[in-house]
Amino acid sequence: MSLRIILGSITSNPGNSGQLGRKLAAAVCWQIRKRVSARPQLLRLANGARFWAHPDCVVSSALHYSDWPEYHELMFCRQHLQPGQIIFDVGANVGHFSLLLADRVGSKQVVAFEPTPVAFQRLRENFAVNQWTDAKLVQAAVGRQCGRIKVPDLARPDTTNSPANATSADRTVEVPLVSLDSLAGEYRGRQVGLLKVDVEGFEPEVFGGGGQFIQQVAPQLVMFESLGGQPDSGVAAVLEGAGYRLFQLNEAGRPQTGDLDAQNLFAAKPEVLSAWMQEGTGA
Repeated sequence: MSLRIILGSITSNPGNSGQLGRKLAAAVCWQIRKRVSARPQLLRLANGARFWAHPDCVVSSALHYSDWPEYHELMFCRQHLQPGQIIFDVGANVGHFSLLLADRVGSKQVVAFEPTPVAFQRLRENFAVNQWTDAKLVQAAVGRQCGRIKVPDLARPDTTNSPANATSADRTVEVPLVSLDSLAGEYRGRQVGLLKVDVEGFEPEVFGGGGQFIQQVAPQLVMFESLGGQPDSGVAAVLEGAGYRLFQLNEAGRPQTGDLDAQNLFAAKPEVLSAWMQEGTGA
C-alpha cells in the first residue's frame, strides 16, 4: 500500500480527529512490523474486543490506521443497536465489523457467515481469543437458494473476495450455500437489530433469496454494499417490496434519502427512519 493511500486513510477518518499523531505513529510501527515478522499481533480494539492482526490482512492494517474503520457506519449501527438484538453479518471476512459491534448486543447475538476458508479460520480465531462461542459462525456463502457453490480459495483474506469472482480465480473450493429465507422460520419473532451484507457484488443473489426473511423477520436496520454508484434494482425491489426505505449517511453521519451514491447503503422501515432523521434536530 502506498504512503499516499495510508495517509489518506488516516486523515480522512473522522474518528481520528485529535489523534492523528498517534495513528501516524501506529501506521509506521505496523508497516515496519509487517516487513520483519510474519507473526500476528494481538490488538485491543476501541470497544475492548481483541483481534489478531495478521501482516497479510488488509483489515488488520485498517485497524491500525483508525480505531473505527468505516467510522460513520459503525457509529450509526452502534447508536441504534440495543442489548439482546441479533446481528446477521453476511460476508463477515475476519470479523472486525461484528467485533466492533458485539459489545452493544452481546457476543452470543452475532450470527456470521463467511465462506472463504482462510478468512473463516481467522474469524473463529478472533472469537476464540475473546473467549466467545463460535456456535453461530457459519462457513457458508449466502445466496438465492440452498446448495453448494464454488468460491475463490485464497492464501490470505481478501476484502474483495466473493462467489461472484470464482470463475476467474486460480483456485476454488466448494462450500455450502444457504439462503436467508431458509432461516426465516428460526428467526421469526426474534429481534434482529442489523442485517449487514457485504459480499462484493453478490448482493443481488443474497437479497434474491432473502425476501421472505426480510418480510417475516423485519430487521430493524439493513446495511449493504453498493458498488455501482446507485442501488441495484433487484436489491432495491426486495427491500422496498418489504416496506423498507433506502438511505445513506451524509458527511456528518446522518441519514440522507434522495440520490443514493454511497458505497454503503442502508434500509429501514419509514417510521423508524423518520424517527432517526429527527434525532438531534430539536424537532
